[in-house]
Amino acid sequence: MESRLNETTATEPRAITTEKIVEELKGMIQRAEEKALESAKAADKVVRDHPYQTIGIAFGLGLLIGVLARRK
Repeated sequence: MESRLNETTATEPRAITTEKIVEELKGMIQRAEEKALESAKAADKVVRDHPYQTIGIAFGLGLLIGVLARRK
């Protein structure tokens, strides 16, 4: 019986620590999602403001990647 009591009290701090870690991770994930959404909105604005430059950059990068891939 005493060993069960010791097990219970020994696991309580671990449970509290685990809960703390889970809450911190949830907060980090939420902040990462918000930052990703802000970045996506900023990228969308740049593309809408400069469509021809965006097409040119995409074409140039595609051409560069194609040339580098063929060099094997």
